[in-house]
Amino acid sequence: MPTFSYKGLRADGKVAEGVLDAPGRPDALRQMEALGLRPVNLAEKAGGKNGSVSKNGAGLPGGLEGLGNISFKFKSHKVSAKELENFTRLLSSLLAAGVPLSRALVILHKEASAPAAQAKWKEIHDMVVDGMSLADAMARSPETFPRVYVAMVEAGEAGGFLDVVLAQIAEFQAREKDLKSKVMTAMLYPCILLVLALVVLVVLLTFFIPKFQQVFASIHGSLPLITQVIIGASHLLRNYGLFVAVAIVVV
Repeated sequence: MPTFSYKGLRADGKVAEGVLDAPGRPDALRQMEALGLRPVNLAEKAGGKNGSVSKNGAGLPGGLEGLGNISFKFKSHKVSAKELENFTRLLSSLLAAGVPLSRALVILHKEASAPAAQAKWKEIHDMVVDGMSLADAMARSPETFPRVYVAMVEAGEAGGFLDVVLAQIAEFQAREKDLKSKVMTAMLYPCILLVLALVVLVVLLTFFIPKFQQVFASIHGSLPLITQVIIGASHLLRNYGLFVAVAIVVV
């Protein structure tokens, strides 16, 4: 079972740290909530309890942060869904602990591991400091913050329960990630079967059907329509299959 190292805020505002075992990240978050903690950081350890090595934001063991920074230079400038979820959850925890919004954004900006996320959080912070609301600042970056996300933040600001709304958004994001993972897992087996079926069909039309054409030619009379269609498909595949494959790849 995976082991997670956590850091959370107690009800009195103090930070608590430790490790716990959970089947997945959502279960680990639920265990933290059962302990009365607001998650600040939650990271899976490699290797479990015995000889476990903590990983940093780049997925590298502690002490190799420099290598992680080098690898990020070649990554996309788009903020990932995981980074957005961490931002949302941490911002909720900081606001619930009484940290001012501008200060919380400064903390998240400095603690961001990816340059793309760091630049985006700083951009949000600068706009909020200039007098813009958090929802309006997020609306300026639709590629990072979806419209529903911005609408919920706006409602939280208007109602004075922004920390609660952000916590709910983070929970929705975690559930969405788990659902996508389950869908991808469920679709894997049908996709494998489809690929195998296409391979078998191509082999049949390319190698086996031509061998039966001489037998069909010796038969006097017209062939059934389905047989003619199969022979025609075999002819097209053998003569123009490469062009069709190239066209599919280009499209």
